[in-house]
Amino acid sequence: MSLPGIPFLIAFVLVLALGPRLIARLRTAKKVQPISENAPKEHLAKHGTPTMGGLLILLATGVATLGWLVWERTSASESGSGLLTPTRRWHLIATLLVFLCGGMIGVLDDVGKARKKQNKAGLSERAKLGLQAAVALGFALYLYFDKHNTMVLGVNLGFAYYVLAALCIIGFGNAVNFTDGLDGLASGTTLVAASALGYVAFNLSPDPEMAVFYGALAGACAGFLCFNAYPARVFMGDTGSLALGMGLAAAAVVSQQEILLFVVGAVYLAEIASMMLQRYVFKYRRIKHGLEYAQSHRVFRRAPLHHHFEELGWHEVQVVVRFWMMALAAALVGILCIGGMR
Repeated sequence: MSLPGIPFLIAFVLVLALGPRLIARLRTAKKVQPISENAPKEHLAKHGTPTMGGLLILLATGVATLGWLVWERTSASESGSGLLTPTRRWHLIATLLVFLCGGMIGVLDDVGKARKKQNKAGLSERAKLGLQAAVALGFALYLYFDKHNTMVLGVNLGFAYYVLAALCIIGFGNAVNFTDGLDGLASGTTLVAASALGYVAFNLSPDPEMAVFYGALAGACAGFLCFNAYPARVFMGDTGSLALGMGLAAAAVVSQQEILLFVVGAVYLAEIASMMLQRYVFKYRRIKHGLEYAQSHRVFRRAPLHHHFEELGWHEVQVVVRFWMMALAAALVGILCIGGMR
């Protein structure tokens, strides 16, 4: 079986095995998702659905990745040579730590929301961004002391590379967070993105170790989708979405797939861009023309972008499936055109 295949299967089976029990416990503990005031009114029917299902993704990805690392290290000790160098093992561990730290930030946010039953009762935007920045800067420092390659598209970015790497982790963490607004949307698009990045890492990259993490992440998302597809039995919450975004970005940086990430992650970028446009154009028009004008001249009917299409009359399942198709198309473009580019 290929390098990412075993972690994929382990993570997939773990989620399927543990999912029903965790969902029941979350429901008993009343860890339910408050419905965002930004969501269409049809989403009120989702009230009472358990959140923090991202714990399944964290556990399955962590166990599958660490299990593979233990197996590889044991094999190396017995044979005298392993599949990975010590540096590559640390790359994989550092990426997993970013992923898990993103999940822990999400846990803090989700617990606050569930306790107070308000969507804005979790971490403040400033606190959440500050914690993400701390994790991203810590990872950037690791890359700096590891003397990570700072060349991108033939240009040596020098110290600026580490700053951009940290911003990439923060940005994608929030982009996936915004994408997680419909049943199966974030888990499905991440299954596609992780699979594409893992394929390129395993087949076209000189550093194939990230294929292990990508495989585990894709397997966890595939398993989670069985519970998260419409109508969702559980939401991943910020626990899952922040982990997915920050983990994907960290893995792409380590495996030198920065450009590919931006292509494969086109859906994430469209979602966060729609939020930024909606917010800042609204602020500008409110200052320039007044509140009433700004409210009646929004860029989108509702943001993020998936809610805009719901407001146009698309059913939630139509939006999700079409966004999955967009993600698949972006993944194919990335593999065919940019897979081997650095």
